[in-house]
Amino acid sequence: MRSVLGKLLVSFIVIWIALLGLSKLYDFALLHNSNVKASYIQKNKIDADLLILGTCQAVWIVQPSLIEKHTQLKTYNLGLNNSDFSDNYLYLYMYLKRNKTPEYLFLYISPETMDLHYSAFNTYRFATFVGDAVVDSVLKDCDNNYFKWTSIPFMRYAYYNNNVNFDVMQGLKHFLTNKTTPHFKDNGYEQAIHPIKETDPNAVVQIYPDGFVFTWSDLREKYLRKTIELAQQHNIKVTLYESPLLKEAILHLPNRMEMLRKIKSVAEEYGIEFVQFENMKIADSSKYFFSSVGLTTKGSVIFSDSLGKYIKNKIMKK
Repeated sequence: MRSVLGKLLVSFIVIWIALLGLSKLYDFALLHNSNVKASYIQKNKIDADLLILGTCQAVWIVQPSLIEKHTQLKTYNLGLNNSDFSDNYLYLYMYLKRNKTPEYLFLYISPETMDLHYSAFNTYRFATFVGDAVVDSVLKDCDNNYFKWTSIPFMRYAYYNNNVNFDVMQGLKHFLTNKTTPHFKDNGYEQAIHPIKETDPNAVVQIYPDGFVFTWSDLREKYLRKTIELAQQHNIKVTLYESPLLKEAILHLPNRMEMLRKIKSVAEEYGIEFVQFENMKIADSSKYFFSSVGLTTKGSVIFSDSLGKYIKNKIMKK
């Protein structure tokens, strides 16, 4: 009996050590993946004067080089595809740990961002940073089922392994080839690539012919507030903004105005502006959109140029 127990104990120890080693390998690989924005901002000094933050409508639409052309402010797009305010909060937190404090923050917000049907908290993005008290608190709050497993070696990666394995392999490749340049070369901006057959600016009309009613999420509001508060604690001037959306789609969003009033109320509470660009001319034509809220590259250039002028003429002169 003792012999069996001894073998089981030895096997357990060997497996535990192997999992610890595998976890360290994943840590190493992901931190060397230049295309993982969380890793990139840890290893590189960015020190931007102006940060752009938000979900797809930030990272795919705002081109820092066009902002810089008008403002002369070093600009970095910290936006993330399919992210919510929990992601945004943690990315801002991690950025501020390694970089000088920016003077300005532009945070994308819209009725969609306040509804749990849109975007998500991407837990796996923060697996490498488990153990940081702030990261752990958000993981526990937003994905407690995942967080309960993180004390077991490698489970922080195994839990969502399909989402991290490719990045791990790519990170090892970047290490072996000494690649340090990310694919998002324009200071964090990533060009949206959508096959024409999959794009339809009027998709919201087709999917919800009777209109889509937004539901306000208290969890989203909580992390919107935490993001604003974190920025203001560092004396960053925060502006909430909404990029143009296709006017045709507005007709099918019956409670959009109610959601906008709530957003404006939060902005007023913190003494910050909520700027909407829904009346730009490009909002009239579907040729500038690949979805009701997603601008094509051409639309992105027009909006980024306009945003740069707005920041120069309205924000910097205050």
